[in-house]
Formats: sequence, structure tokens, C-alpha cells
Amino acid sequence: MRIANKQPILKSIIISIMVNLDNKTKVRKINTGGTADLAFAIVVLASYFAMFSALKNPNIFRLIVMVLLGIAYISIGIYGYSFCLNKKQNRFIILYFFIQVILGSLIVFLGEGSGFSAILLLPLAGHAVVLTSGYWLYFLNGMIVLGYVFAVRAYSSSWADVMPSLPAIIAGLIYIMIFTQMALDEEDSRKKAEKLYDELEVANIRLLKYANEIEEMATIQERNRLAREIHDGLGHYLTTILIQLQAAEAILPTDKEKAMDSIRKARSQSKLALIDVRQSVSAFRFDNLDPEEVDQMIERALKPCEWVGIHSTYQVIGEKKPLSGIILSTLFRIAQETVNNTCKYSGAKNFLFSVNYELEDKMRIAISDDGIGAESITGGYGLIGLKERIELLNGTLQINANNGDGFKLEIVLPYE
Repeated sequence: MRIANKQPILKSIIISIMVNLDNKTKVRKINTGGTADLAFAIVVLASYFAMFSALKNPNIFRLIVMVLLGIAYISIGIYGYSFCLNKKQNRFIILYFFIQVILGSLIVFLGEGSGFSAILLLPLAGHAVVLTSGYWLYFLNGMIVLGYVFAVRAYSSSWADVMPSLPAIIAGLIYIMIFTQMALDEEDSRKKAEKLYDELEVANIRLLKYANEIEEMATIQERNRLAREIHDGLGHYLTTILIQLQAAEAILPTDKEKAMDSIRKARSQSKLALIDVRQSVSAFRFDNLDPEEVDQMIERALKPCEWVGIHSTYQVIGEKKPLSGIILSTLFRIAQETVNNTCKYSGAKNFLFSVNYELEDKMRIAISDDGIGAESITGGYGLIGLKERIELLNGTLQINANNGDGFKLEIVLPYE
């Protein structure tokens, strides 16, 4: 049956396709986002507009079949493509393209090439890029070209009609493949950028956590440093003052002059303690000491030995090297702590403090007394603080103490 006025019928058919498509794409959009599906449907609809506008002798049966094939083509192109995208199995992908190429070729055949109906096959090239790669990509696009060739050959009955349009369809497929690959690359770049952004956020959180931990550790280290300074500095002077006052108390009934001498020494030590506290409050710095003042500094630290009747010896081996402020400070505290322990516990008559500068990159410090020694070494806070100071400077500390054989320390420190 021929149709005299085809415009109202074509209009109603196209509207029904669009309504059906709109419902499908809405559902699809809810499930997967539907952007690619909408583009696929628009291309197919554009192809149908072109075909229906250019049909010369349409009949109702052919139009109904084309509409049904178009609905099937769009539906499979949306849901079938999504299924293949989720499964990612070659058998489903090949089946999908086999069905779609047949449906698309039938539509081209029924449209008799009017309005460049081959445009509806082009979205399949984009699907092929997304679903496959390598040889499979070329194989599937070859199927599309063959489907188009057989459709044109079927309605034209001449190979001469096939060749003029073949370059256009091949060019279109190549363009779609390139465009889709660029879109995929852009999407991958965006995902990588988002992933990198997320990783940077995690890294920033970790850095913030580490910064807080470092700040807490720095606070703890500063507290420990303050504790060492108080013990090694003020504690040393208070111990010396106590020894002097005890000595003065013991000899006061028999020798007032010596007792007064001990009291004067205690007073002198209290003044030195006050100076040391003020220096500690001023950031505990020894940077103002020059290398030639090292001897004076150590001799001052050894002075309490003489006050309690211990003969002290300061020995320098090799040529003195320039020392940093922190090394000078540590050297002074080592002398203070070892003198303090010798005066309090050793019962020694002699004390030796030796600094060896013969090594190129580090000094050796040997400290010994001839006191009672010890059966075992139990580090009090003074020795613990001393060890911490030395280890902070990448130095080493070795302690030897035998009962009745005195107390010996061997320390290695870098010059800087």
C-alpha cells in the first residue's frame, strides 16, 4: 500500500520512537549515567530522520519494520552494551556485535541507502574501542564494513553502487575510533588525576600526623635535654656544695680554719651554680668558647676533685682540633658528671681525664679513677643522660668497672 501523504505518519512514528527512547534513556541514566547511551540514541535518531525524509516510495509495512528494528537496535545498543561492559567476556562482545551489525545492516537495506543511513552503524565503532583492543578492534570494525557492504549490495544489485560510499563509511569509522580513544584517554587522565589527588590528600594527612608526632618528640627531647642540663649542671654543683658542707660540719670542732675553707668553697660553688643556671636559661649555649679555652673549661670541671682530696690529672694527646659548640658542651658535661660520680661514690685518690686528638675525624676520651669500682653497672640518671648526649652526637660510650679496680670510661665523639 502506497502512502499519498507520508509526513503525518512519519511524524507520529518518529515521536513514538523518541518517547520510547526517552523512557529507556531515563532508566539507563538512573542505572549507569546514560551519557554514552544518549549519544548512541541521538546518532540513530538522526539517521532515522535522514532516512525518513529521503524515502521516495515508503509503505507502511516497511516503516513499521524499520521502527521495530530501530527500537531493537537502540535497546540492544544500550542494555547489551552495558552488559558486555560489565562482563568483559569475548563471547558476549562478539555476540553483541554480530546482532547489532545484522540489525544495522537490515535497517540500511530497508532504507535503501537514503539519507546516508550508514551513520547509524558508526556508534558501533566507538563501542568496539571501549570493549576491545588490538586485533579484535579491527576484526569488529571489519564486520561493520562487511555488514554495510552486503546491505548496499542487496538493495542495489550492483557492486558499482557499493564503492562510492565505502570510503565515507570507512572514514567515519576511523574518525569515531580516534575520537572515542581520545575520550577514553582523557577519562583515564582524569581518573589518574583524581587518584593522585586522593593520594595527595592521604599523604597530606599522614604528613600532618607525622608533623604532630615530630613536634611531640621534639617536646619530649627538649624536656629530656632540660632534665640532663639540670642534673649535669645544677645537680653537680649542689652535690659539691653538700660535700663541702658535710666536710665543714665534720671538722668544725677540731679545725675551724679548714671548716671555714670548706664553707668558702661551698659558697664559691653556689655562685658558679647560679651562673650555670643563668647560662642554661639563656639556651645552654657554649658557642662562645674558643678551641684554646677547652683546657680551662675542663680544668674548671675537675676542680671539685681537689676539694675532696682527689688528685686530678688532665691529659691532652695530639694537636687540638676545632670543636663545635655542642661538642664543647658535651665535653664539659662529661667532665662534670664523671667528677661528680668520682667525688660521691668512688673513694678514689686519683682521677684521670684524657682527650686524644690523634684520629682524623673523631676524638677519644679516656676517664678513669683508682677507687672501689663496682660489682655491676647500674646507670643512674647521670649516666643515662650522659649516654643520651653521646648517642645524639653519633658517639659511643663504653664503661668498665670491676670491684676494687676503679671505674673506667672510654668515649668516642666526632669533632663536629
